[in-house]
Amino acid sequence: MTDQPHTPAMATDLPSQEEATPSRLLLYWLDEDAFYNAKEILREAGIKLVSSKLTPCQVLRASGNTVVYASPAMWSRVCVRQGSWYRDSRRFGQYMMVSARKLPEELDAYLDAELRESDFMPDALPSTDELQALVDSEAYQTAKPEAWEAKTAMDAFMYKTLFTLTRFWGWGDNLKRYWLSHKATHANFLAHHFTTEIDGEAVPYSVATNAGICSSCVEYFNIVDDQSRKLVRACPGAVTFGGAERDTYLDIIPLPQVTGDGQAQGVPVLDV
Repeated sequence: MTDQPHTPAMATDLPSQEEATPSRLLLYWLDEDAFYNAKEILREAGIKLVSSKLTPCQVLRASGNTVVYASPAMWSRVCVRQGSWYRDSRRFGQYMMVSARKLPEELDAYLDAELRESDFMPDALPSTDELQALVDSEAYQTAKPEAWEAKTAMDAFMYKTLFTLTRFWGWGDNLKRYWLSHKATHANFLAHHFTTEIDGEAVPYSVATNAGICSSCVEYFNIVDDQSRKLVRACPGAVTFGGAERDTYLDIIPLPQVTGDGQAQGVPVLDV
């Protein structure tokens, strides 16, 4: 759309972390035309639409009557290298919206996934050799964006500063220590080597603690392997900016076909 402003004028006050603690959220993906149409639909329905300000994971703060969206530009604002997964995906150019309630049925076609809090916790995490095997897997090596592994000295400085101040890392920790698990966590969602069974499905999960995860947004928002269910643990950024819970997995359930009664291939979604 050439006649629309790049960023719509609307409220920008994000819900606080205290306000935004729903146990389930709904994820919508829309192209630009659909997004501007959705803006009018939500306005007419009396639903508040606010923009994330720094990172895509701030959409996790959606709660109550407030829907939070991330524009395409948000993936290149702070987490630029990490945003390469979005820029190399079929989502590129689309807007993401997250709501704590099912939105008007005119938007059902854009409902992509449900995010549910899970009580899953792995008995153990993979060894260093097992993490390396994940990174070496063909599934990861053929799917990873070129820019994703192009880390710089600035990356190391920013990680060290933010993650130490937020107490995810100790004073002796650094990016080099966690670089393998950063890569391996994404790799497991592509290779499906470490899984747990849910409803007869082998579901891959994050293979590190919060401290060893980067860009959980890639899986939270169903960017990779978007037809597969996932159990995703937050990266420190998602906790800091998005208000995600530490040491908690979210169950990401793709909803490829949604009907007017709010059902998606047998998986119930939130009521209006």
